Amino acid sequence: MTAPDTPAPTSAAPDVASSFERGLQRGDNPQVAGADGPASTTLDSRWLGSWRRPGSRRRAPCRVCGHTFRLDDTVYLRHAEDGRLTDVTHHLRTLPCSGDAPAAGPPDPHAQAAFFRGVDRTDPSPDTLRTVRLMPGDPVLGHPRQRNACFVCTHTFRLFETVVVCPCSPEEPGCRKAVHQDPARGLGCFEQWRSELTVQQCPMNFRTLRRD
Repeated sequence: MTAPDTPAPTSAAPDVASSFERGLQRGDNPQVAGADGPASTTLDSRWLGSWRRPGSRRRAPCRVCGHTFRLDDTVYLRHAEDGRLTDVTHHLRTLPCSGDAPAAGPPDPHAQAAFFRGVDRTDPSPDTLRTVRLMPGDPVLGHPRQRNACFVCTHTFRLFETVVVCPCSPEEPGCRKAVHQDPARGLGCFEQWRSELTVQQCPMNFRTLRRD
């Protein structure tokens, strides 16, 4: 049986096979022309969710930064000679993984950190949520080869997002598990999880959980 990511044998000329494969990609996602270069991530994008690189069985995040691809992320596509999509990397000012970064270049993370500290002092989050902003070096971020991800949306945590650490007991954290709570970025994962709570006990301290 032919593996899902393995192209079926064909006697067609290479240029015909390439054109056919690129045509399939345009059919899946019309805004992608099947050519190398920048593209925007939409609901139809192959790399959103379960895309795997040829020969791999694992979900493929960006090979450079290790972050998952999200809706509206600008990415850089690369194809093989036969037209198959072989590589997707982020192409954002904050994640210039493609090597062909936008002209402005990546921002200074120290200046960004100072900006967000000012924002949080001016407009602090409600005490009841106990959110934490992910600053450079926070272990919740993980590292490019092993990023940590929100268990609600399954996306990796990115720098300067706000999260709730130890969602079962945020007032007295007993672990470093985290979940997004960043409405400004459309990530209200903690409140969604809390409103649909199905876990009866915290897996760390076995405390019985209750809905608020």
